[in-house]
Amino acid sequence: METPPPPDAMVPPPGPPDRRCPRCGSTLAPDQEWCLACGAAAGTEVVEARGWRVPIYLGGGLVALAILGVILAIAAMSDREETAATPTPTPSAGVPPQETPSALPTITAVPTETVDPSLTPTPDPADPNATTTPEEPTAEPTAEPTAEATEDPTTTGGFSGNDGDWTIILASEDSQSAADKVAEEAAGKSITAEVLNSDDYSTLNGGFWVVYSGAYATKKEAQDALGAVKAEYSDAYVKKIQA
Repeated sequence: METPPPPDAMVPPPGPPDRRCPRCGSTLAPDQEWCLACGAAAGTEVVEARGWRVPIYLGGGLVALAILGVILAIAAMSDREETAATPTPTPSAGVPPQETPSALPTITAVPTETVDPSLTPTPDPADPNATTTPEEPTAEPTAEPTAEATEDPTTTGGFSGNDGDWTIILASEDSQSAADKVAEEAAGKSITAEVLNSDDYSTLNGGFWVVYSGAYATKKEAQDALGAVKAEYSDAYVKKIQA
């Protein structure tokens, strides 16, 4: 059996209360300021620094201004280089401006006179010092052609304008020259043809030069002669002629 302590024995005073981490609840030593388990501050108060944003803003603004200044300086230098590459010429004092040379004058060639070798003087064999010049040939006058009398192609071939005058029409042309050409072609084919103006006859349409062949008293006589003409001119036909 144990002997109880005497009543007047001194009881030791209680120790300080246990300290705990406010974050994780781990036991802390009396003089421990930081939790070794989670790293939280146990007895130290961490105060956030005041006004830290202002220096950062100022520093960023200064950096932006410096970059802008560098860009403007580079642009100014490039403009100066371009201006220096194309200098503007300035007239120097006391030097007169140079005149633009005028165009060279045009030299016109003067044709040289050609000498006919037949007119070159030849020495006389009897007298070496004497020379004879051949005479220039004189041009013989040429007789002017006389105009030959031409027959009028617009003869009517004896048309009286009365009933019973018939002919064979070869062609009708707008001009007299075209009609004359057809008449000449017909003559080459052994067909007697002449030209008349249709305005002079009531039985013909006006405004044409008509190429015709022959004058017949009756229509039958004209039709009998038409066969030979149609062999060369398929459009030939018999027509009555009346003034």
